[in-house]
This record gives sequence, C-alpha cells and structure tokens, in this order.
Amino acid sequence: MGYTTIFHIDDDDDDIDFFAEAVNQLSASANCFSFTDAAAALEKLINGEMIPDAIFLDLNMPIINGQEFLLKLKAYEMLEHIPVIILSTSSDSYTIHKLKSDGASGFLTKPSGIKELVNLLRPYLI
Repeated sequence: MGYTTIFHIDDDDDDIDFFAEAVNQLSASANCFSFTDAAAALEKLINGEMIPDAIFLDLNMPIINGQEFLLKLKAYEMLEHIPVIILSTSSDSYTIHKLKSDGASGFLTKPSGIKELVNLLRPYLI
C-alpha cells in the first residue's frame, strides 16, 4: 500500500515510541505524526490542517476512545476516505466485526516486540 503520511493515535507514550521506531525501520520516506489525544487529532483533520494517507488508532483511550473517533471521522464526507487501521491489545471478534462495520479498514493486535510490529506494519508501508 505504501502509506507515506501516517497518523498514529495512542494515549500510551511507550506505544507511540514503539510505533515510530517500527515505521522508521520500514521506511525512510514515511512521515508519522503521533497524537496522544484523539480529540486534537480529529480537530486537525476537520480543520484540514493535515490529511494523512492512513490512521493507526488505539481503542482504549480517555476523552474520545477509538470507536468514537472512528465514528466521528467517518461522519465527515471529506475524511471518510481515510483508511483507519485499529491497533489495539483487544482482539475480541465481536469488537473487530463492529469496528469494521463502522468503517475500520483493518484490525491489528498490538504485538509485544518491535520485530513483530515491523512485520505487521510492512504491508502498509512498503
């Protein structure tokens, strides 16, 4: 797919660093913009300040959780085309089905190691 401009939204700083490292290992040309606040990311999108090729989104976050973010994003015609890939520790089949029916393009279960994350992200960045 070769996404080059990526939003990563996750409230955990360690997961943000982990994701950025994996992106850097896969692509020297990819730009990864990280947000710990889903509301701030949504505001940038709505205002048209930045439009990424894809969004990697955690589910369990305060203020606006991943599912709420997904629904809000898909409600905007100018943003509904952006692929949203859920990246979460959750792997419940009902939740995955629900998120895909809400418009998620994919679902990845967060791995515990950088090598596994690089392998998960490879199809999206190369």
